[in-house]
Amino acid sequence: MFRNKVYSLINIAGLAVGITTCALITLYVMDETSYDKHHKDGERIYRIAAETKGEKWVSTPAPLAAGLKKDFPEVEQVARLLRMPGVDKFLLAYEPVKKQFYENNGYYVDSTFFRLFHYDLKFGDINTAFNEPNSIIISEQIASKFFGNDNPVNKVLKVGLPFGDNNYTIKGVLKTPVSKSHIPDGFFLSMNNNDVGQWAKLQTNWATNNVFHTYVKLRAGTNEKAFEGKLPAFFDRNGGADLKAFGSSKKLFIQPLQDIYLHSNFGFEIAPNGNIKYLYIFSSIAAFLLLIACINFMNLSTARSEKRAKEVGVRKVMGAVKTTLIGQFLGESLLLSCLALIASLLFIQLFIPVFNQLTNKNLSFFQHPQIFAWLFAITIATGLLAGFYPAFYLSSFSKAN
Repeated sequence: MFRNKVYSLINIAGLAVGITTCALITLYVMDETSYDKHHKDGERIYRIAAETKGEKWVSTPAPLAAGLKKDFPEVEQVARLLRMPGVDKFLLAYEPVKKQFYENNGYYVDSTFFRLFHYDLKFGDINTAFNEPNSIIISEQIASKFFGNDNPVNKVLKVGLPFGDNNYTIKGVLKTPVSKSHIPDGFFLSMNNNDVGQWAKLQTNWATNNVFHTYVKLRAGTNEKAFEGKLPAFFDRNGGADLKAFGSSKKLFIQPLQDIYLHSNFGFEIAPNGNIKYLYIFSSIAAFLLLIACINFMNLSTARSEKRAKEVGVRKVMGAVKTTLIGQFLGESLLLSCLALIASLLFIQLFIPVFNQLTNKNLSFFQHPQIFAWLFAITIATGLLAGFYPAFYLSSFSKAN
């Protein structure tokens, strides 16, 4: 390495660039695939969606949730989330100190919502938060704007909507960081209230007002395909008359909770989701760039074969066997790869802020600690792949004259 500084530097830099690129993309893929993985029994939670005339829609009518709970013994629990159409932001105000802010990502939810979804609270009790009407759970960021680090439980916020203002009592503060979810961080309003809740109670038609996101948790051991197969008859039995009067038809299907973020891009999503196709593309790019770095390493190694031919010959004269030489050259390749890893760690720290801006993320090593195991695996694989051909090629030289 020290006798061939330029050669060593080029090889280490090339491998470091490949590992850095691969690591950044791997970190992005890990983040995208981490959505909704933290919920207890998340593999048993599904969202009910509908298809009408070839168009898929992820929200459903208000009475669907209660109907599912009533008609299906295999349904353990149901919950609805309402994102008001046309309401992009809420005006939250704390009148005692005359503070008010516009906030996005506000949702009305049933009291059973937190029996399906897992959220940690910094203040308050998640099990009793929505026992009373006009309750609200806010994010830690919202709480800090109004109350700093103080406990705001039982204080009252005024929630402003285009059709009126209403008071809500704070019953909990979400703990930061909130785990990744297809439901962006924000605040939750009890569906049991004296404003929107009154309207929601009046929605009994199965054909109209398809603005409620309906989630079900199936009992352990339930066959989800068999459950989905029963939905057409269930919907026809309960909503067939309403649909016929409305001159429409509808087919229900289920979406596994943990698949929603990467596999659902239909009408009236709660927020823009990711796309599994992009992850395949990015992963392919990462693998391709790493392969190019390995090929460059091979080319440089074989280009120096004439200089190392005498070394190989002398070693063979001294009794070295081919397997020993292969081990030596693979060891050299692994050493360079490990040095490239050290350089790539510096590159990653340097470029991750730019990468976060490009991807609109807030990625870091400690957010996904498993990246370290991946980096180690990538480094070893790169060292072996890059050194495999040069090791066999160089070790095949005959003995020196």
